Amino acid sequence: MRRNTKLLIVRRLIFALVILITHVLQNSSGLVPTVFGARAFLIIPLVVCIAMFERELAGALLGLFAGALWDGVSGTGDGYYALFFMAVGAICGFLINVLMRNHLLTAIILCAFSALTFSGMYTVFFITAQGVDSGGYLFLRYYLPSCVYTLLFVPLYYLFVREIMRRTAVEDED
Repeated sequence: MRRNTKLLIVRRLIFALVILITHVLQNSSGLVPTVFGARAFLIIPLVVCIAMFERELAGALLGLFAGALWDGVSGTGDGYYALFFMAVGAICGFLINVLMRNHLLTAIILCAFSALTFSGMYTVFFITAQGVDSGGYLFLRYYLPSCVYTLLFVPLYYLFVREIMRRTAVEDED
């Protein structure tokens, strides 16, 4: 096996391991503190940052993996998280490849948009559509502060993913 292929495999295995660790941190109570009742959605900035560096296909597949893990512990288990994070990975990778520059401000913007979309869609599909009248209140009281709390983790994940990419850089073959 060539050195470049080994580096790609090692890098993606590291990302899969980090996704697994982040999943455990996010879904185990008490490991990441809540702030005024809001909890961080740690998977969102991780998937966004990985997709920004890995681009569309790898971002979509790693997002699918992260979402499938989250689906495994959710009460519904209907594939919402897997589909959402696969789309986030593909879209963020595509935007960086075609339209945007890859830097921390872009990561914060993409993460904010992803977190707000995630929370808004979840509120509409799983709270309001189920007939719960307090969907808007829950969005404002819980999901919106959780989105803001989530943004605090973007620099940490961005710098970590950038360092992994730097250490496992693939050389051009001639």
